[in-house]
Amino acid sequence: MTDIQITQACCNTPKTKVAPYTDKGTFKTLSKPVHGLERRTYRVGPSTSKLGVVALIDIHGFHATTTQFFDTLAEKGFQVSAIDLFPNGPMPDEYMGEMMKLGGWIRANADYNNNHVGELIKLAAHDLKTDGCASLFVIGHCWGLHLAIVAASEQGQQFLAVAGPHPTAVTVPLVHNLKVPLAIFPSLDEPDMVPVINAVNAKGFSTPSIHRRFDNMPHGWCGGRGDWTIPEQNEAAQTVLREMAEFFIAIAEKKEE
Repeated sequence: MTDIQITQACCNTPKTKVAPYTDKGTFKTLSKPVHGLERRTYRVGPSTSKLGVVALIDIHGFHATTTQFFDTLAEKGFQVSAIDLFPNGPMPDEYMGEMMKLGGWIRANADYNNNHVGELIKLAAHDLKTDGCASLFVIGHCWGLHLAIVAASEQGQQFLAVAGPHPTAVTVPLVHNLKVPLAIFPSLDEPDMVPVINAVNAKGFSTPSIHRRFDNMPHGWCGGRGDWTIPEQNEAAQTVLREMAEFFIAIAEKKEE
């Protein structure tokens, strides 16, 4: 973990306690076991939509703000499948502020290969295609965006674009093999992401990657560290959701031309 840029706020910021929220989606079991275990995913969105999004949660697991983010994206016309990445539970609260413990927990619970994340993503994408999605995208919050970029960098990957807010461990080397455009929305706590976007745009994709920095937002405001009862956070989150949806829809429409 020492050779990549871990956002310090990822380690130091606890999840936010927010008012109760009623989820609009439901948890479903993925169509096949992964490594001998049945795994679940949060599904939401219009069943008639041909636009599918595989979503990867942050290290705090599912949270009222996280599911509200997915629900709102679904309202914009997407079938969303947000994988429950952590069957043993999200990162323990007592690891807050302990970078070495956080790194160890990620290696043990959220490693792309060791924890079968790649297999889970492919299965979630398969299930979305079975449910009628012709255009697939992948998103992630925090460490989830790191994982999403790895997935969209594999040979034979099937996503049209990757996107996410408040990234952790997203660097120029990470996007070296990225096969699709990227939309990224860093907070005030992340390092400069312009070199990352420039590196992706240098690949010459027909749709340029996009970058919007929110220097007035804390790390995690779209997920487990967010509180959308704060008007500024809600407004910024809605901007991310709108621009992400527009980015995906434009790419899907270009595919159909």
